[in-house]
Amino acid sequence: MNYRQLLAEEVEAITAFAAAHGRHWRDTLAQTYWYNARVWRDRSGKEHPVLHRMRNEFGPAWLFDHFKLPSEAA
Repeated sequence: MNYRQLLAEEVEAITAFAAAHGRHWRDTLAQTYWYNARVWRDRSGKEHPVLHRMRNEFGPAWLFDHFKLPSEAA
């Protein structure tokens, strides 16, 4: 399956989530937020509904099999 290129706000949100949750961020995002349809709030209380929209569009298979953080892509 072909996926569209991420928007800047999507890259920003998923990068912030990864930075906040460390090494196992994919598991946390999928199991805690995506499978339960929860919106993530960062430490400042800011909501990141864009992650929820990404869940609806791409799904967990994309997260584990197709997405790489910009720092992982090099």
